[in-house]
Amino acid sequence: MKKEAKIAIIVGAIVLALILVGGYLFFKDNKEKIKIVEEFQKIETLTNQENFKKEELDEITNRTLATGKYASVEKAGKKYANDIFSTAYELKTLLEDEKMSQVLTASNYQEDGPEFVETKKYLSETKQKLEAGKAQMLACVEEDKINSYITNETTDEACIALYKQLLSEDINMSEAEKNELATSIDKVVSMLDIEMEVIDFLIANKGKWQIEGEQVSFYSNSLVQQYNGFLTRLRIL
Repeated sequence: MKKEAKIAIIVGAIVLALILVGGYLFFKDNKEKIKIVEEFQKIETLTNQENFKKEELDEITNRTLATGKYASVEKAGKKYANDIFSTAYELKTLLEDEKMSQVLTASNYQEDGPEFVETKKYLSETKQKLEAGKAQMLACVEEDKINSYITNETTDEACIALYKQLLSEDINMSEAEKNELATSIDKVVSMLDIEMEVIDFLIANKGKWQIEGEQVSFYSNSLVQQYNGFLTRLRIL
């Protein structure tokens, strides 16, 4: 599974619209509400970029432009946005790590074989981080969790109603969309599991393979077939 494809799966699965298109017109007569909508629009525009910078997200989510009671809506929405997009950013950073695409290469076999201590540690830690990120992401998109951001800020019914309207698409995210997110990360975890199998296979058969240029060669056809079987499983993920 190519690195670019893995990144596309994750980023494509995290489609979290923070506002309704018609929201701006609906609230056009209220300057404070407009400030909130405009801020949420900036977050949406930024996070829709393929390579958005975390620092730019922090700059928006760490400020509060609205005043009065509706400031609580802005604060709650931005805390939610910061939590979920920070998690998405961490997942994206993991998937962009060049080391992930170098695990099953002759150079890595040469450098870390035949015991592969560092490779096994890397695969194990990366898997744990991805699974933790998935759990955190799925927790963030649960309705009760999304609503908790505003109820922790205020008990004002008008503010709560505004917050829920602005984040209605996230609050009403379908189970199918949540499953798509989980599945996309599970595919990458499955890839890491197969790579770990390959490394364990090489360890178990040390002394029966060698590096020749940019290729690994085995001393028997049986080992070649087993190795190629792992690669086939990776390609069909």
